[in-house]
Amino acid sequence: MIVKKSKSIRASGFTLIEMVIAITILGIVGGLSALIIDHTVDGYDATARRAKLHSGARLAIDRIAREVRHALPNSICTYNGSSCNTSANRVYFLKSTDGGEYQTLTGNYASGSLRAQLPISPVATTSFDVLSSNTLNAKPNDWVVLYNTNNTDIYNSTAKRKQISSMTTKDVDGNAPANDIIVINFASAVSFTTNSPSRRFQIIENNAVLFYLSGSQLYRATSTFASPNVPLNPQLLLDNVTALVFSYIPGSQQRASVLNIDLTLTVNNETVRIIHEVHIQNAA
Repeated sequence: MIVKKSKSIRASGFTLIEMVIAITILGIVGGLSALIIDHTVDGYDATARRAKLHSGARLAIDRIAREVRHALPNSICTYNGSSCNTSANRVYFLKSTDGGEYQTLTGNYASGSLRAQLPISPVATTSFDVLSSNTLNAKPNDWVVLYNTNNTDIYNSTAKRKQISSMTTKDVDGNAPANDIIVINFASAVSFTTNSPSRRFQIIENNAVLFYLSGSQLYRATSTFASPNVPLNPQLLLDNVTALVFSYIPGSQQRASVLNIDLTLTVNNETVRIIHEVHIQNAA
């Protein structure tokens, strides 16, 4: 038997036109997918850069705030709100490490030991008793500060600060152990100008603390009382800083002072700005 092939059956496969159309569609879909992926990656990178900038700025601000909160009352100096003006991108202050209540009475303790008052003019002595605790975060060459009310005299004069030469202990009740209270000693007889209303003193380190911007870099340094604006031993805290302004609102005995920090960072066209207020206890 002879079987004839039907001429109506179409050859299998794709025509050239169909292949061109398919390739074109695949190209369009692939291009759109690439654009979507590219935008997604760019968005992720931008978010990561901003997060890194924000993290760096926050760490630097937290470091500044942590130290400023321990500033000696009325010792903060910025470009405004203070009598010891500096540039807008600098702040310096005296760091308080501890404080306490001082002896104001005369006579003897139960142990027979003589009470040592803190010397107020015209009286001058070489020591005084600390009543608030038998531990004190102080060491020789630190300074005792009494009732600091402005941020000029404390740097330029020793009328309200006296340097510690040593510390000893004293028996108060006659019972063991015989280290009931701390005695702060000076190398020679000293005298403070006036009593503190709260009968309290502060201890400060033998240097000032300075935060400042140099170019695009934020530094932390120490400095001397005589030249608090001149950095010593600077440590880099933050890079890529494009703007930094410290501004200060003085307080009073009843109201905290405020240091405002306005910091801007920029990297690869990504910018982060943080404004932070630090409240500082102002009772001297």
